[in-house]
Amino acid sequence: EIAPEPADTPFHVKYRPQNLKEVVGQDAVVKSLQASMKKGTHPHSFMFTGPSGCGKTTLARILASQFKCDPANILETDAATNTGIDAMREITATLRYQGFGDKPNKMIILDECHALSKAAWQALLKSVEEPPEHVYFAFCTTDSGKVPDTIRTRCATYDLKPVRYDDLMDLLEMVVEEEKMDIPDSYLQQVARASQGSPRQALVMLPMVMGCENEDEVARLLEAPLDNKEIIDLCRLMVADKLDWKKVQETIKALPEPNPESVRIIMVNYLNACLLGAKSESGVPRLLDLLAAFSKPCNPSDKMAPILLAIGNAIFPV
Repeated sequence: EIAPEPADTPFHVKYRPQNLKEVVGQDAVVKSLQASMKKGTHPHSFMFTGPSGCGKTTLARILASQFKCDPANILETDAATNTGIDAMREITATLRYQGFGDKPNKMIILDECHALSKAAWQALLKSVEEPPEHVYFAFCTTDSGKVPDTIRTRCATYDLKPVRYDDLMDLLEMVVEEEKMDIPDSYLQQVARASQGSPRQALVMLPMVMGCENEDEVARLLEAPLDNKEIIDLCRLMVADKLDWKKVQETIKALPEPNPESVRIIMVNYLNACLLGAKSESGVPRLLDLLAAFSKPCNPSDKMAPILLAIGNAIFPV
């Protein structure tokens, strides 16, 4: 059973696997890693490849736990935003020293590592070739073809596959039961199909469909050609009264061909979930006002104007 985190934690974080047995849909990779751990002789550099949201970084974190790395000694870096040589030099400069505490091992996790520059890879090469005994590397990538051969051949490589529909359904059903959510199986089936083999995406989508009234509404929501996470983040800030107009502008402008009705449905379902999960009545009136602001269907000819108006009224109440 996956140990749940606090109730307000997003599902994809709350139900993230904590050990190899809990990993969903990657049986071959899990068995190989378990065999390696059992032998007691394992490499210091690992590479996890595969589509987004299928468990690459999760497996890296689990390995860090297997290697008895204290959380303070796990350095996780998004290589997509730290692509240069200076960022990698900062990492390698610390590797000669053991970590703090009773568990001195270190784990360096480089997510989206294919984005690193050639110079950055060169800065890492020596450390990957001859890592100190207390240092482990985990390279995670959706595009292993862009990783230099000099690095790739020095790693134990595991290719993760999109998770099967049946495994995603088992995961969704488990979470629904744990959370005591009343969601029809037909909705879960649509979520499992729309997540395209990604457990993370499935768990991001799950709370969104909770307030849908029928399967057509679920379908419209899940087929929306936009990044649902960005809209959900917008909703979260709006509900917390921490949303500013700059964030609104950045989010809306970044949406690829935004469909205002799809955006509205996502926001309505998020607000509905907040209302159903409210722990006290003090915040309910504001949530009801926000829900009312997004209750009217959008006319496509108005583009994003109704959404901007509703958000603006929430940020700048008259």
